[in-house]
Amino acid sequence: MTELRQLAGFAVKFRLEQAPEEVVKAAKYCVLDSIGSALGAVRYEEIPELCRELRQWCAAPARRTASVWGQGFSLDVFQALLLNGMMGHALELDDVHTGSKSHVGAVVVETAWTLAEALGESGGRLLEAVITGYEVMARVGMAMDVVSNRKRGWHGTGIIGTFGAAAAAGHLLGLNEDQMVSALGMAGTQSSGLWAFLEEGATCKKLHPARAAVNGLTAAVLAKGGMTGPERILDARDGGLYRAVADSFDMKILVNGLGTSYEILKIDKKPYPCCRTTHHAIDGALMLRDRADLEQVERILVETYEVGVLQCGSQGYPSSAVEAKFSIPYTVAVALVRGNVSLAEFAPEVIGDPLIQSLADRVQVTADPLFTGRYPDRWGCRVRLIDKDGSELAVQVDDMSGSVAKPLTEEQEKRKFEGLAGEGIGAERSRKLEAAILKMETEECIPRI
Repeated sequence: MTELRQLAGFAVKFRLEQAPEEVVKAAKYCVLDSIGSALGAVRYEEIPELCRELRQWCAAPARRTASVWGQGFSLDVFQALLLNGMMGHALELDDVHTGSKSHVGAVVVETAWTLAEALGESGGRLLEAVITGYEVMARVGMAMDVVSNRKRGWHGTGIIGTFGAAAAAGHLLGLNEDQMVSALGMAGTQSSGLWAFLEEGATCKKLHPARAAVNGLTAAVLAKGGMTGPERILDARDGGLYRAVADSFDMKILVNGLGTSYEILKIDKKPYPCCRTTHHAIDGALMLRDRADLEQVERILVETYEVGVLQCGSQGYPSSAVEAKFSIPYTVAVALVRGNVSLAEFAPEVIGDPLIQSLADRVQVTADPLFTGRYPDRWGCRVRLIDKDGSELAVQVDDMSGSVAKPLTEEQEKRKFEGLAGEGIGAERSRKLEAAILKMETEECIPRI
């Protein structure tokens, strides 16, 4: 039996009652985080216009419809999922699984919720699909060399997200094991997502988890209809996904501890609305801020892992929110100047602040063997503020705020949801939705958002 078939068997057979209580609780808070991140984007940048445009094309009556979150209308389930998936990733506040270097929630929660609503499924079935999707997506990512995958220019979330979506959707659609194998095979042949957006600050990164979700759902529907997909999609000698997108892989990771060790317990939650690779540097900057005299700072050194330098170490000053969210120099500078990194810190007038730009120009980001060797298991850095007289303030951040090692409290997670969802759908509706999510296993049907 192949590892993929074992993974498919888990996705088919998993039931909520077999999961430890902590896993069910973690799933609910992952749902809370993903939905909140999406609702915070209801009126963000081009999201409203995208919703209006797709509504014009896709609002005709359909057998299966689902709500477009916070927008007040429904579309066919595929188009609704596309928009919900984009909203989930738009703010860069969605969760991160560090071992697979991916945003699982923006793919899996959006797929599971949108489809469960369309099917009229219960909250318990939703949580089953969420846990299943997290497990499959995370393991598919962990089994490949994520460092080489990133260096080749692939966006891991788009590459592995199709598998998580297919598993979640296939579970809700009641696929048997052979069908689930085919769904995962077809999911893999639709993997995509490239980092070229960052070259010019394009806004299409949010399309990667959204397309992964839609492609995974498509794979599950086609498998249910009888189309077959390749069981060796990951490791085939000719055309296997892992051989195409990474330098190495280990198929055993797909199944080691399957059903007993749950990856949903290893999810980071973001406190800052920017690339996770900037967060350790932000933490360090905030730790040093009260002791620093910014007028005397001559240089700022951020020593981190090699992929962090590649992804967020650019010395060019950002001209847009997208570029700023992927810039360690900018996020360190804005943290030092303003003492906070929220959505407000990515507004045009803040990016245009000459004091922040002057400080960002003094930031150098370099690779350090210590942090490179720990990555992707631990994401850390060292921040050094060097004054004109040669004196230095330094701090080492081994684990970021919001990480598994330094998690947000339940109260912090609730406040994050309430702030974001309140912006999208209003305080009263957000409180009711929060209550429903946190007792989701008792809900007879999925609330419309």
